Amino acid sequence: MKNRRRLPAVLLSIAAIAGCLGIHSRGHAQTATNSAGAVNQYDPSYSWLAWQLFLQVMAPTNDSLSFETWTEQCQLSSGIVGCPEQASMAAGVRTTDNAKVRMLHGSVLAKKIAGSDCSAMMTSSVGGYAPPSNLAPKAVFCEEIYVSPPEASFVKTGLTTLAGQEAYGKTHNGVINFPGTGVNLVRMALDSLEVKVDWAPASSFKNPGFECPDPTGDLYTETINGTCYALVGVHITSKATPNWLWATFEPNSNITNPNRCDSKLYGACSDPWGTTSSEPYGKGQTAKQSPLLHLAMSAAHLNPAFENYFLTGVQTKFVTDEGRPTQLGNSFVEFNTGVPPGKSSCITCHRYAYFDGKQPLPATPENGFGRPPHGWPAVGYACNQSQNASCTPAAPNSTSQDFSWMLGLMPYRSAEAKAASQPQSTVKR
Repeated sequence: MKNRRRLPAVLLSIAAIAGCLGIHSRGHAQTATNSAGAVNQYDPSYSWLAWQLFLQVMAPTNDSLSFETWTEQCQLSSGIVGCPEQASMAAGVRTTDNAKVRMLHGSVLAKKIAGSDCSAMMTSSVGGYAPPSNLAPKAVFCEEIYVSPPEASFVKTGLTTLAGQEAYGKTHNGVINFPGTGVNLVRMALDSLEVKVDWAPASSFKNPGFECPDPTGDLYTETINGTCYALVGVHITSKATPNWLWATFEPNSNITNPNRCDSKLYGACSDPWGTTSSEPYGKGQTAKQSPLLHLAMSAAHLNPAFENYFLTGVQTKFVTDEGRPTQLGNSFVEFNTGVPPGKSSCITCHRYAYFDGKQPLPATPENGFGRPPHGWPAVGYACNQSQNASCTPAAPNSTSQDFSWMLGLMPYRSAEAKAASQPQSTVKR
């Protein structure tokens, strides 16, 4: 992949875009409001913004995708739960002839597989929904989560431990607020931005059908740490709106993502800007990329394989204007972490990200990580008392982590602080 010039500034100024809410591109989409003036997350404007973020993070930079030059969450602090072991990193160095070693790891919410830092794919039904039929017996997937430079800088200012987050919360009304739209201490150049990518090796499928590079052009592939992987799921999260903007993308591939857009799983696909379909469409239905998106990808010099990647949907609200819970889920990402059909809502799940002040067991995330408290809903408002607004946290005096489960993976204390707290050994004479 050759070096390319960066995207035009108009596409990168996400902060400026958010400041113009309803978010829209003049000439590309209409203002995202209804007659009552409320923001409508299903408007083409939000699809447009999701794709601008995609263009930004997938643009080539120094023989990498742009997001791959950012900070991976395992680089933020030592002791983060779920990160690769040092032995694996050393083996990766040998495999890649001392090239940059990527920190592929599993999902904390998925089943660990023996002998691997990555996770086992679901080979049995989830909530009665069958897994793909072409999986190998020991199918695995790997994950990376990258954060934008402004977000990485913010997290490194005392938030790389749970104890540090609690201390921060005590001086900020119990609230951590990432840089971006909303009430923040400092407004940085770009909004906080996270990119979670899932990779599947060719060996996870009985008949892989892809290589590195993939000759069909249907899948974006990379050789990472010596192994050929396909990019099978992309979550992009931006603080472009106060409750963040959530977008997920998948390849149109019967090999890796055969259940994409299935309304019986996590809902139909909806992309009124990036496709020629103005209405949601389901599994097996054809939707072509729009001419505007095709031109934008060409201008950004994206890898041609991305022309076969589609926006599953965007989420900015807990419920619709009619009060119905919104859903958003990726047929690969959520399914392989065991999320039941009809129970995927990124905004609801992440709203439960609070630290309750209790020190977790070693090598485990904070209490309640990655799921609603018992008896609380998985979709709609994050509240078990009424569905008129969110009412978290469940535990009193908790620290709000601003929708970021990543903070819940941080160690309770730094390795240095932990060592200093240990009683000094004495030598008997």
